[in-house]
Amino acid sequence: MLSGLLLGSSLGAQLPPNVQAVLDRSRSTRANYSVVVTAEVSWDENRWTETQAEYQQGPLHRVEVARTRILANCDTGRAYVYDVRAGHLVAPPPSGTGACGVDINADQVMSGRLLEPVTGSYGRADVIELTGVNFIRRYAVTGDGIIVATAYVPRRPDVHFSMRTVTVAVTRGRQNPEMFDPRSLDRAFASAPSPGD
Repeated sequence: MLSGLLLGSSLGAQLPPNVQAVLDRSRSTRANYSVVVTAEVSWDENRWTETQAEYQQGPLHRVEVARTRILANCDTGRAYVYDVRAGHLVAPPPSGTGACGVDINADQVMSGRLLEPVTGSYGRADVIELTGVNFIRRYAVTGDGIIVATAYVPRRPDVHFSMRTVTVAVTRGRQNPEMFDPRSLDRAFASAPSPGD
């Protein structure tokens, strides 16, 4: 879901139109929602479970992961990045486009395909698989553009990161406007989703 901020690369292949449509839907959505997931994460020999969250209100998008919080305007690309460990904004802030939908630049994509859809309390979601240099990534994206599940599977033994969504809670509707103020990045709004969501 949220780890597209790991590695910078670019699109290396033309994607099938049905895969591109799902990517575009995730990046162009202006739906109002919150998504809170529990994710299993592995880095080197370390494994843990963490809560990750995304909130959207029109073009404003907020991401909360263990070490970073991001506030982005998906129309302008303006972003604020807060380093949780250091307790301050990262300057200068990078572009926020990676926080808005599936980050195509998280790995150089060599191919993509549409998999079988999934359903849950969030409704139906299309699943795409992107095969890149470092990862096979899967994303489940609802009809209104919400990413409800993500998986990163390493393709090579020298890639030491993996992640998968375990539980998800989606709430559609207006979000707390305070969370879209850059001054709020020093605090988290997320709480863990209930088991079985």
